[in-house]
Amino acid sequence: MDKIINDYLIKIERYLKSMSDSERIDIVKEIKSVMLELQNNGVSSEKIIERLGNPKELAKAYLSEAISKNSKFSWRKFGAIFALCSDFAGINGMLLLPFISTLSIALMIGGVITPIGGIVKFVGYLMGYDIAGITIEMGAFTPSLMQFLPISIVIGVLMFWLGKVLWKLTIKYIHAISQKEKTV
Repeated sequence: MDKIINDYLIKIERYLKSMSDSERIDIVKEIKSVMLELQNNGVSSEKIIERLGNPKELAKAYLSEAISKNSKFSWRKFGAIFALCSDFAGINGMLLLPFISTLSIALMIGGVITPIGGIVKFVGYLMGYDIAGITIEMGAFTPSLMQFLPISIVIGVLMFWLGKVLWKLTIKYIHAISQKEKTV
């Protein structure tokens, strides 16, 4: 393999650094096999590179596809979304994707912490203490100590559900973008 193709593969691998090692290696192998097949069919290295396009754009398409394969949350995928966002131009990449993905994580974490706070406050109540630092206020309404636990559970479930919905919307949006940009 010549220097032009090797340099192209090195760039692809660098742009895919936010992916797991196994995924990155598989993608580079796939692209390399396509390049070797084209080379064996008499296509020049320059034509192969021209056909594949900009390595950053090709890597972005693979990254988008990998993120959108399943909607399960993982910290690695969260990092990959930010890596993908840094490569997008315009409002979508700079504001929308980081905002929605970060908000979804915050809501899911809050959805877990809120019921835990309700349990702590309820246990404190059973032991004769009022933990003033844990409170819920909705306008003029402040729940009594007996209402606090069920309300915190309902709020926690709603926050977690909304976080999951936003996460799935983030993944669907990235999937829609990846369908437009994939060139190989």
